[in-house]
Amino acid sequence: MVKRKYVLASILAVTLISWIYWSSNHEVNNTIKILSEQESFKHTIIQPSDKLCTGNPFLVIIVTSYVGHIELRSAHRRAMPQKLLEAMNAKRVFLLAKIPEKDKIITQEAIIDESNIFGDILQGSFVENYRNLTFKHLMGLQWASTACSNASYILKVDDDTVFNLERTYRLLETLDANDIFLLGYILNNTKPRRNKENKWYVTREEYSRKNYPAYLSGWYYITTPKTARKITEEAIYHPKFWIDDILITGLLTEALHIKLRQLPRDYWLEYYELLECCLRDMINKQINCDSVVGPNGGRENLIVEFNDAIRNCDKSKKCTKRDESTPLKKVCIVNSERTIFSNGQPQVELYQL
Repeated sequence: MVKRKYVLASILAVTLISWIYWSSNHEVNNTIKILSEQESFKHTIIQPSDKLCTGNPFLVIIVTSYVGHIELRSAHRRAMPQKLLEAMNAKRVFLLAKIPEKDKIITQEAIIDESNIFGDILQGSFVENYRNLTFKHLMGLQWASTACSNASYILKVDDDTVFNLERTYRLLETLDANDIFLLGYILNNTKPRRNKENKWYVTREEYSRKNYPAYLSGWYYITTPKTARKITEEAIYHPKFWIDDILITGLLTEALHIKLRQLPRDYWLEYYELLECCLRDMINKQINCDSVVGPNGGRENLIVEFNDAIRNCDKSKKCTKRDESTPLKKVCIVNSERTIFSNGQPQVELYQL
């Protein structure tokens, strides 16, 4: 009887030790897998020119771009050509991912050729996918904070964002930024979309809280290499979340206790239609456009037209300041309940020029 109890105890002990060993190994392997997935943004297949960030650049511009958006990248290069970047001690890199199998229009050979010509492509080893934007965004911050660690600022923009470099510089020259610094368009009290039909639908498993923390729109924001490095280091240990600007400038900055700073009033135009009105006033009425940033509304060449108009105004010195009694949003009416997460269509009334 005693011997039987001893055998049973031995079997239980061996079983327990085996389970602990398996469980421990499973947990370790699972952790390694998660960390490996989280670090996907570190693996690239095309790097920019080694000489791109030599010296001490004042500004590094990282542009998230779909791999097939050749025309949009061309528009950015024409709006802010290499000579202008050099004159302003700025560097620019376009952030791409691998071509999806279903995309038959663009080839990897074409991307390699583009990289060889311009030397400004950073391509990740992950596939282009809306839910991989987090990897692309982090890849850009990782590269900028290491390859261009001596830069004063990093400007992150999307390829369908219109902006002016000279006026961006005017803002940067007024800042008293320290090493830990994030400046952009702050979105507060945004709620997760729980409607499955919504483009931004998020399950409770993906995000359980009632509200997102304050975060910056990924269209255009300014940071520093030190801040970008802290964010990418924190990202490895944080659960992945597919809405990139919420994760990177919201959840990660919340974890790091980084305070967000708001862009000046009227610096930003939320809607494409407002930017169109601002552009038309510069061209037809010689009324200066005080705003610096806005969406292109699907017009690839708008960034070129907008920058040309601003430079013509500045060069001619004939453009006047907008009358405070007729603000842009009053004369170019956009009646809409759109938010950064909605799919609503605006009702626009353009005034006569």
